[in-house]
Amino acid sequence: MKKLLLAASVAATIGFSGCGDVNIYKLEAHQGAYVLNKGTNESTVSYYNYEREECTNDYYQKKNNGNTIGSGASSMVIRKSSEYAKGVAFVTLPSENAVEMINVDGFTSISSIDDFTSPTDVIPGEDGVIYVCHGGNKVSSYNTSTHEVIKEFTIGTNPQKLISSGKFLYAACAGDGTGAKVFVIDMSNEVKVDTVDLAYNNPIDMVVDIDRKVWVYCDDTEQVLVKLDRQFVTETLEEDTPNERDTTYLTNEPINFSLGARMSDSANPLTISNDGRILYYVYGKLCANSVYIETEDDLNQDVSIVSGDYKDVAFNGIDYDPRTRRITALTSDGKLVVLRNYDDVWNDEEFYEVGENPFMTSFNF
Repeated sequence: MKKLLLAASVAATIGFSGCGDVNIYKLEAHQGAYVLNKGTNESTVSYYNYEREECTNDYYQKKNNGNTIGSGASSMVIRKSSEYAKGVAFVTLPSENAVEMINVDGFTSISSIDDFTSPTDVIPGEDGVIYVCHGGNKVSSYNTSTHEVIKEFTIGTNPQKLISSGKFLYAACAGDGTGAKVFVIDMSNEVKVDTVDLAYNNPIDMVVDIDRKVWVYCDDTEQVLVKLDRQFVTETLEEDTPNERDTTYLTNEPINFSLGARMSDSANPLTISNDGRILYYVYGKLCANSVYIETEDDLNQDVSIVSGDYKDVAFNGIDYDPRTRRITALTSDGKLVVLRNYDDVWNDEEFYEVGENPFMTSFNF
């Protein structure tokens, strides 16, 4: 309603007259936020349009003649490509041994990729390529046009989270209880280049900061933020060929920031600001820290950054919206809470009922 009143005021000010409608909305139908709800029997997707302040549940079913997306969804990612200019979404379904591929323009199913056993996460590579962790100990690159596996890598036990930083892909593996590992793959030449040993188990989420450092959230008996201190180095190969450069990473020991004893059971507990400088994480409540913290004494895990009814809520999933600079926070009882920052305090500006067990949001603009 506030938007409509503002539009009417502007129209009157500049001398518009007549009874025609004024279109105050800029988002196209494929743009907005897509919430993935794990569900119990069937997974669902909810679509949130922040301009219209509307949330549509069972969005996939409504766009696909009542067909469901599948059960046990574990991740979703959306990207634009040369073939799908308005975006293509991928949803991993481990219990169905499938990755659902969706045309975001209309949100209609393209195909169900069945080349993987128990796929747990997916991330885009170069145009027309995705990376999928699957099979209990593997990551594969996959061509979405030819529907062929490009290369398969054997990594650690129970790979469950992928993220990319520049040309490098990071695959976090839960391990066997003796300490997890993060494997690093150079996507430019499809080579496994590094293995980082973690002191904690169960790395369930990762983000990349402004300096291309990867942060890992480990959900062990303690809940821990781990900074992977891999330093980017550029070296000239020869003095007489200054334009030829060799780029490598030097790996230092991971830096651990223990939040304390396990307090919450969040599926997607870590996100980062649009500029890559502020970490947002769930530790019994929503907390924040600069990426430049040096010791555990710098942590603010005892202070909630949220005011109002959701101050002490351990959200099931959090994601930072790069366009609106708001946080979409998901509750275990099926709510989408849209948080907006006013003077470093995040207020619950809007909330909507979504599906059962929502845990992550993907954005498409």
